[in-house]
Amino acid sequence: MSIERKVFAALRWAAAAKLVVQLASWAGTLIVVRLLSPHDYGLMAKVAVVCAIAGAVAELGLEAAIVRSANLARADIQKLYGVSLLFGAGMTGLVALAAPLLSRLFHEPLLTWPIVAASLQVVISASAIIPSALWTRDLAFGNLAKIEMAAGLATTAATLVLALLGSGVWALVIGTLVGASVRSTSLLVVGQRVSPIFSPRGIGEHLKSGLTLVSARVSNFVIVQSDVLIGSAFLTTVQIGQYAVALQLATMPVAKVMGLINQITLPAVARQQSDPARVRQAVLKSISVIALVAFPALWGISAIAPELVRVLFGEKWLAAVPALTILPLVVPIRMICSILFTTSFAMGNRRLDFRNTLANLILLPGGFFIGAHWGLVGLCSAWLVSVPLAYSFTLRGVLRTAGIRPIDLVVECGAPAAAAGVMYAAITTLRLVTEQESALAALVTLIFSGAIIYFGAMLLISRRHLVSARNFARSLLNRDAPKTA
Repeated sequence: MSIERKVFAALRWAAAAKLVVQLASWAGTLIVVRLLSPHDYGLMAKVAVVCAIAGAVAELGLEAAIVRSANLARADIQKLYGVSLLFGAGMTGLVALAAPLLSRLFHEPLLTWPIVAASLQVVISASAIIPSALWTRDLAFGNLAKIEMAAGLATTAATLVLALLGSGVWALVIGTLVGASVRSTSLLVVGQRVSPIFSPRGIGEHLKSGLTLVSARVSNFVIVQSDVLIGSAFLTTVQIGQYAVALQLATMPVAKVMGLINQITLPAVARQQSDPARVRQAVLKSISVIALVAFPALWGISAIAPELVRVLFGEKWLAAVPALTILPLVVPIRMICSILFTTSFAMGNRRLDFRNTLANLILLPGGFFIGAHWGLVGLCSAWLVSVPLAYSFTLRGVLRTAGIRPIDLVVECGAPAAAAGVMYAAITTLRLVTEQESALAALVTLIFSGAIIYFGAMLLISRRHLVSARNFARSLLNRDAPKTA
């Protein structure tokens, strides 16, 4: 099967799995948020920071190193597996031992045991690194999608049941562990089975490659999680919980897809890097479709934030409205740039990837530190300044690597952004008309009105984007996907 056909098959399976998981996740999350308190979510946000960074260190970049290596001897795979298990177990033990100290650093004594329990995610994930990496390398995303779907549903079900039983933050901690266990167990049962060899002999080059990647990955996790790390020094746990839920809602409808797209883009572009014209065409098409969906979806969430919080979360979450108004505005930019930087990395340009990581490592935490002095709104507003500023240092080089002119990027993103801006202004004006209606009626009215206005604006500004999106959707549904990316 050609690379193009594999990519389209991967997108079909992964999109279907994401849809099922997200529908269940959205429904479950909305119920759980009503059952739990902002304080519970604040605790979990801090636990998640610790586990995300620990997991990135323990993984050593080995999965990406395996994905990039087309020919690996079985003995080398076994040795990489052994190293992964050792580091996973070691990192789990280290985090568990450090839990009391971490709880003091976060000024939250209730964190100790949730951190200890959640640290098990690290070794659980390490146990299934080989089948996951091999399927990713072979673009076997149909198998991965089924497992991700089962893990997502298990996480949602466990979290919901425990929340209904009044378990507080433990509903979130145990729910995450259940999902990780289901994923790893399924991969070990269904995927390629490999016995570990606990020796690094002969795999030095692969370890070096992994360590090169892990430094960037750990830096990225530190950057992404620095908002909570820094915010915890200035904001209360309740405010961190409000921030975390607003950020989750701001990114949940669309940005979840980015992990999927980047996961497919890395191996697909790596295999086609000898054909720059095809890579350029595929990247521009992806950006066009994502911009068409991301700008109205994310800016729409920002526009209807007051009604959305009141209807979905209840009155106890109203303090999160400012955060939900600000955070979605920058997400489309992050999504589009994510595709570009993944493409650049897949084409072997590690220097730009390093420069981007360095710029983000300096500017984002710096912005969060300054913004957090002004509380929740300041922390959220830091995203609007720091993210565009960080990308400005490396975006031109990334575009050059992908063979894309700046004007090409403006053309693909400008029309959806302009139409979304018209929609935002219209919703803000329509709110004056819906003030006397119930929150639910106002929300429904604003959503439907915004969708119609956006579609109408796109018809006037750029029908090409709509046609391109329609063709892309058809290609995903058509088993005989086109031979051009």
